[in-house]
Parts: sequence; C-alpha cells; structure tokens
Amino acid sequence: MMRALLLALSLALTSAGAFAAESRGEAAVRLAALIGTEDPVLSHAQRHVLSHFLSGMMVSIPPASRRMTIRADRIRCNPHDCTLTFGHRDVTRAGRTGQKLRATLKDNGARGTADTITVTDVTCTVDATQVEIHGVDARGRCTFTNGN
Repeated sequence: MMRALLLALSLALTSAGAFAAESRGEAAVRLAALIGTEDPVLSHAQRHVLSHFLSGMMVSIPPASRRMTIRADRIRCNPHDCTLTFGHRDVTRAGRTGQKLRATLKDNGARGTADTITVTDVTCTVDATQVEIHGVDARGRCTFTNGN
C-alpha cells in the first residue's frame, strides 16, 4: 500500500520527462507475458509458457523456464498499434494485440500523452512456478522508464 502511495506521489510530482516505474503481481505478469512472447532472447519453451499465462491455461513448466527475465529496449504505443524494440529488431502489434499491450502498459503505471505511450529499459522477472501455484497475481515484477 505504501509503495503504491509513493509511486502515485512521484507521478504527481513529475512533470514532463522520463521517470522510473515499477509494478508487481498480476499486471506485471501480464506485461511480461505480452512482451516475452516476442522476446528473441527467450527460448521457445519459455515463450510457450508465457503464452499459456496469457490464455489462462495450465502448462508443464520445464526447469529452464521456471524463473525468466524478459527485456525490451523500448515499447511505443499509439492508438492503433504498439512497436516493441529488442536491440535492432522491431516487432509491431496492431489491432486487438496492440490494444491489449497498450492497456497493460497503463495498468503497470506507464504514462504518456493522450496519443502515445513510450517506455524504455523494460525488465520483467517472472517466477513461473509461483504463477502456476498461486495464479497470475504471484511473483511478477517489471521495471521501466516512462518517457516520450
């Protein structure tokens, strides 16, 4: 509760410019899963586990997929689509998937203008075993920098 209050206060005191943000729990797991299904560094098995988290289906979790770190250099969303940047690789998601990513970013505390949300240095960690046991509200954490 105190962390949420401090985050809200820091958001209120910050005008334009970049600032760090952090989220935990269900929103962080959903963000990690949406980003992770596109992360080229993750193995096929890890992306498979994350995609199952999005669909709400149970899946057997291989040992290498139990604790995952998901990273994106930048995510930029406008009302029509979102572009995820992983190094020199861009992936654009439009339609329902883009809208879901934009809404999930907002749920995680991402801020922007009325038209554009941009976050950089996105890092999410997920303990897949805990998610399997306790549901998506367990063991997810994301950090990123807000800014346009």
